[in-house]
Amino acid sequence: MPADEVRSTAELLRATARQALEELRGVIGVLRDDTEPTAPTVPQPTLADIPRLVDEVRRAGAKIAFDMQMSEEAGPPSGLSRDAYRIVQEALTNVNKHARGTATQVRISGGPGHDLTIGIRNRMPLANTSGAAGLPGSGIGLVGLRERVTLAGGALVSGPDAGEFVVEARLPWPA
Repeated sequence: MPADEVRSTAELLRATARQALEELRGVIGVLRDDTEPTAPTVPQPTLADIPRLVDEVRRAGAKIAFDMQMSEEAGPPSGLSRDAYRIVQEALTNVNKHARGTATQVRISGGPGHDLTIGIRNRMPLANTSGAAGLPGSGIGLVGLRERVTLAGGALVSGPDAGEFVVEARLPWPA
């Protein structure tokens, strides 16, 4: 792997890890006893941050076609917006780990009173041509997404489909 690609991937991993740590600190702050000082709150990423996330992943060498069509009406509730970001983030992380270099499509659409739909599709890798073993997965990323989507009242489908790996989520967006 070229040094520039390694550096870009490492920067992306550092940024993702930092975001995950900040979110974990926020959760721990909520769980603490009221008598203890809480962790400083850090703004959570939202639907509006997804274009930036896609650009970061592209800079790390990914080939991503991105289409986001949102209603011009009011923005989504914060929980829905945060869930959407996390779905795209996890799916793109999986593409990077398991199908690096494959063409990927990210499509997002929705609006108040309609579902928010998120679809991420990538071609299945034909073979490991780099000579390196694929990165192992913990197996909990998609399970965690499914739990997140279910708690939000939505549905998540993931898995192989006609030579592609698909992650599709549908989340309710109240009117």
